[in-house]
Amino acid sequence: MTRKQALQRAITLLSESPEYAEDVRILQEISDELPINRWSDSSIRDAVEQFILDNGRVPTASDFKKRGMPPHTVIKQKYKTTLKEWLQTHYPVHKPTYEERKEKYTQMFIEEYNRIKPKSQEAFNRDKSPEIKGWQTVANYYRIKSWRKLLEILELPSYSDTFQNRVPQKFKVNFFLDVDLPFLNASNTKT
Repeated sequence: MTRKQALQRAITLLSESPEYAEDVRILQEISDELPINRWSDSSIRDAVEQFILDNGRVPTASDFKKRGMPPHTVIKQKYKTTLKEWLQTHYPVHKPTYEERKEKYTQMFIEEYNRIKPKSQEAFNRDKSPEIKGWQTVANYYRIKSWRKLLEILELPSYSDTFQNRVPQKFKVNFFLDVDLPFLNASNTKT
């Protein structure tokens, strides 16, 4: 439990009795201004943990510029390290590697491709779920620019109906050749 959570709980309990109205008001002001004057190790950790509870994620370096968070300089002076290093040590967040992202996006692409069975790259991008990356993202991981080449590399069937749904048609073509070659006639008359 963070200090802010404990304070909020105390405020909730005290607010049930009208005689503590002034105390509740002052405690609420303190809660809004937490952490107070200086940053101790516990107040820094409380601020970070409160941020995680409020936002559902570990704060980034830019989040430390917001009100209620310790400034970068406090972390530097207190822990003799940069904010980024301190966060990585105490609140590590796994960042996927290039290969992990490639595998993840490829797998998602294949599942989505098999689900919607698109006839073209435009149909895939139009019909895919919003959380799925476009086909170009997956193609970039394989250093290709062609839809057909991507399908070939991933060994996916083509759902294009290029020849499947066509009705055979017969055409009759007539050619008329009207040759007017005066120079042939002129060369034949000279003898």
